[in-house]
Amino acid sequence: MLKPEDHIQSWTKSPFSPEITSEAKQALADFQANLSTPLTDAFSIPLEFGTGGIRGEIGNGVGKMNVYTVGRAALGFARHLKKTHKKPSIVIAYDSRRMSKEFAEVSAGIAAKQGIKVKIFPSVTPTPILSYAVRYYKASGGIVITASHNPPEYNGFKAYLADGGQLVPPDDGLIIKNITSITDWNQIEFLSPKSKPYKEYVSLVGKDCFSSYLKELKKSKLESKAKPSDRKNLKIVYSPLHGTGGEFMKKTLNSFGYKSVFLVPEQSKPNGEFPTVKYPNPEEKEALALSEKYAKAKKAAVFIATDPDADRLGVGIRKEDGEYEYLNGNQIGSIMAAYLCERTSSKKSKTNYHLVKTIVTTDLQEAIAKKNKIKIKNVLTGFKYIAEEMKAIDKKKSDKFLFGGEESYGYLPVSFVRDKDSLSSALLFVEILAEKKDLLSYLNEIYLKYGLYRESLYSLTLAGSAGQAKIKSSIEKLRGENLIGHKIGEREVVGVLDYGTGTAKGISKASAFKGMPKSNVIQLELSGNAKLTIRPSGTEPKVKVYSSFKSLSPVSSEADLNPAWENLGGEIQTAEKEFLNLAGLI
Repeated sequence: MLKPEDHIQSWTKSPFSPEITSEAKQALADFQANLSTPLTDAFSIPLEFGTGGIRGEIGNGVGKMNVYTVGRAALGFARHLKKTHKKPSIVIAYDSRRMSKEFAEVSAGIAAKQGIKVKIFPSVTPTPILSYAVRYYKASGGIVITASHNPPEYNGFKAYLADGGQLVPPDDGLIIKNITSITDWNQIEFLSPKSKPYKEYVSLVGKDCFSSYLKELKKSKLESKAKPSDRKNLKIVYSPLHGTGGEFMKKTLNSFGYKSVFLVPEQSKPNGEFPTVKYPNPEEKEALALSEKYAKAKKAAVFIATDPDADRLGVGIRKEDGEYEYLNGNQIGSIMAAYLCERTSSKKSKTNYHLVKTIVTTDLQEAIAKKNKIKIKNVLTGFKYIAEEMKAIDKKKSDKFLFGGEESYGYLPVSFVRDKDSLSSALLFVEILAEKKDLLSYLNEIYLKYGLYRESLYSLTLAGSAGQAKIKSSIEKLRGENLIGHKIGEREVVGVLDYGTGTAKGISKASAFKGMPKSNVIQLELSGNAKLTIRPSGTEPKVKVYSSFKSLSPVSSEADLNPAWENLGGEIQTAEKEFLNLAGLI
């Protein structure tokens, strides 16, 4: 493993341009003078594979996204596929970001140079369609160039295996080893898309791929009891937030009878600068402002928005007064989970249906699954672990995947894709809306039937090497504390799950770790069905605290919901502050 100084040294010579080597030499001089600057970090701290591959700002150095760091990731991945497949093949997609097409072509050229057949999408494409395409073409793997909902200066590289899911252990470790073993940047050989070997090994994905996706969607029977006229007359406003979803979402909804789908004009075309939003993230209310404005003008029943690679979905529901209610990721997922579980449990079937969620997604979904006799599985954060569980479900003839989701606006209601999918999720959501008419009342019904839960996510950004050190020490501080019996707000710590060491304390059970790789996550179980979870982000310089609290006060009528909801909000705010203080982060 190279030392930080060695990383910088490697950028001071061939194959890098005079401009890059000059930057690297300055970084080296600063580093040797014990200065810690953004420049020294860029050249000394490598991008690491996290929950979604590598992701970072575009720029020079081992810690930035550039043709060399992307090329190295592609070469390491290609070498792994060659070791594990006799005739490897790969599918590549990209989003609307800066350098996305170039990085996709770099990856295609590197795979071609290794003698790997490549299918590349001819234009920007949603991530879930890449996941489907890997399966459709029976490819050995896939790559998508995207940084999801990050600001414009970011990009990323995500890798997929033959099942259409992202890298999971042990393959991720083997691939990372292949990548980090490339210490000589001259090993990365680039091919021009105009070159003969590139043209020999690389071909374009055809329209048949998405047509096949739509056929599979039809077979999935997500349609509700809504009448054709309900679908036809339902007004839907949609924004791809300058990303890849535009035509794909419109065609998907149109093909199921939704003829009144209106794209937000200012955000309908792909644009990597994301000029109308601060962050192209459907989790952020600010990003949905134009969607709401356009929805009001159209008097639409709902507005939906997707992030740049169209795997996440955010929504707003029209209320009686003409204003819109923004639902969070846990609420959107719980509506879908409840609808599918209730519909499935009403059928007589010998099939075991499964709902899979991440450990930081609301426990409301666990209550829903259990009450409807649907099998429930909690997995680590990252949709790749949901995909891995789907693979295990596939092996049993009497078992079937029903729904998967995570709190961060990612859901999957079909079994033929292995990543979060805003297209099939949007279809299911509007199907429920077309049938139920009043989704806010349906959400209240869910709370009254299964319990009132409220969630929160607190993110603390700690950039650079000093930030990484602080995140690490905070987790270790918690790990060393005896927290059982400790009071946090109105509740008491009754259990602790340490996913890093695999230890369970108090009422927590070690069976929670079954089948899970170790992960640097600590989860506190509190009295009254509440949880606090802390984990460093796998893709950003952040530490995240997730809260999921069930109401302590009884909720038996709609009149009880609002005051209990407000109480939970105040309780969570206090608990987050006390937990962060306990970890030494504030």
